[in-house]
Amino acid sequence: MSKLVNFKKKAPITKKAQKNILSSCVPTGVDHSYTNHVDLPMACLQKEIEILVLKTDKYDLITMWGKLQGAIDRFSKIAQPGEEQETSSKPRKFSYGRPEFLQLNDDEVQVCQDIYTRPIIVPRDEMLLLRTSGYAEVINGGKSKLNEDQSTSKQFFIKKKSVKNGAVSTEIPLEPITDGGPMNEIPVTYFAIFDGHAGPDAALMASKLLHKLVEEKLNGVKDFIFEIAGPTKGQLGDSKHDSKSISIHSLVIGALEQSFISMDQQIVDEKQNYTISGGCAVIVALFLLGKLYIANAGDCRAIYCNKKVTVQLSNDMTPHYERQRIMIQAMTRPELIGEDFTYNEYTRRITRNDIGKRILYRGPMMTGWSYKVADEEDLKVPLIFKLGGKSRLMQTIGVSRGFGDHDLRVFDSRIYLKPLLSAVPEVKVFDLKSNVEDAVLVMASDGLWDVITTEDVRTTVYNVLNQSRKDDPKRFNAVAQELVMQARGTPAHGMNGWTKKDGSAGSFDDITVLVIPLGDGV
Repeated sequence: MSKLVNFKKKAPITKKAQKNILSSCVPTGVDHSYTNHVDLPMACLQKEIEILVLKTDKYDLITMWGKLQGAIDRFSKIAQPGEEQETSSKPRKFSYGRPEFLQLNDDEVQVCQDIYTRPIIVPRDEMLLLRTSGYAEVINGGKSKLNEDQSTSKQFFIKKKSVKNGAVSTEIPLEPITDGGPMNEIPVTYFAIFDGHAGPDAALMASKLLHKLVEEKLNGVKDFIFEIAGPTKGQLGDSKHDSKSISIHSLVIGALEQSFISMDQQIVDEKQNYTISGGCAVIVALFLLGKLYIANAGDCRAIYCNKKVTVQLSNDMTPHYERQRIMIQAMTRPELIGEDFTYNEYTRRITRNDIGKRILYRGPMMTGWSYKVADEEDLKVPLIFKLGGKSRLMQTIGVSRGFGDHDLRVFDSRIYLKPLLSAVPEVKVFDLKSNVEDAVLVMASDGLWDVITTEDVRTTVYNVLNQSRKDDPKRFNAVAQELVMQARGTPAHGMNGWTKKDGSAGSFDDITVLVIPLGDGV
């Protein structure tokens, strides 16, 4: 028997009535089944929710609270049903499953989806992850029926000898491999995390295909790469090619950018024949010729840490971070934001009482703030809106880059958000030839970063590593598992969801963590 939960004193209601109350928060015209994969829209939160729950199993309370907490705290994405939305008659491109290196059968996948106990999953065979890395994941606490995160770990070669008709893949079995080797082939190690939203399909599809596109694009510029990486080890600039000096960095960055763009376009193309729901944030780590490339489109994050310092290797691609790009695009193409939004930014919501008075504002071309006299135009809803500390684009989505979301519309309107979103990654390059002896790369979805600081992650990494033997092949899995456990927390009493050790709220989101050693001294 759980404790009485009383938001306002009313007569007891049944479980069926509870479900009806929650369903009534979904606007008319929205498919209720689809909202299993999205947070409730802002309009729902403005309604008064009055619930008295008696004789309810504690896990039902936890799940109900999780959905409300997810709506209030995360308030992320919602798509409108309409002519453009996929119909159930279309097959799915890929059957749902967990990352292949976990080697889970269908029954085990079902166990992973228990939103009440939220079991933490780690690889049963640690040798299947490259570079003796560690991995752990856990499903959300009830905001969706499936874990919408995905992850991939692959190795392939850039081969000097061409592959006939491009029909034979250069991908190799999952076995350890190091930089170097003969100059007729260059090894590439690839890791990726895909944080899905509004459905699992976009993340699942990208996890199956993006590495193939990266391999294809890198092999497309292999002649240039081998020429630069050859005995002269210089930059490209002879008579056979463009006169501009081209570095390997720029070729790899270009291949990653082109791969991301192609992946997003493939989702568009395949939606004609397949159900591909939602979208996803994505982050990729590519190890190539002694360099680490981090390609990020979304709010997943990668950090470098050693025993002394922590360095964030990626920026969270949120509407606030990309405010200038988005606002300039809206200013030059006002039809993208309709009549209800303004591309200006304000320190507070402007009301009719402010008209004719001086207000602080920031325009698309500005990085600082200035004054203007408020007029009717300033009463419109700001293009970038903050709720609960997180920025939202047109009050709808909290990430500004990623794959998918081609059908995503502003609630109760015909305004599509995709023209203001981007699939192009921000790519950063890091040298692995120094300061990596005891260093670790940690990549994770925002389910981790929303509740744990980067410095706390570093502390946990080395606390776990210091308690294990260096020859223990499971030590990095143990690190990943501990990070997920700390972020998830444990079920709390009553309707408090999940709680961390310090008493603060645990993550109700899907959580995925990769821990990758960068040097031999870890």
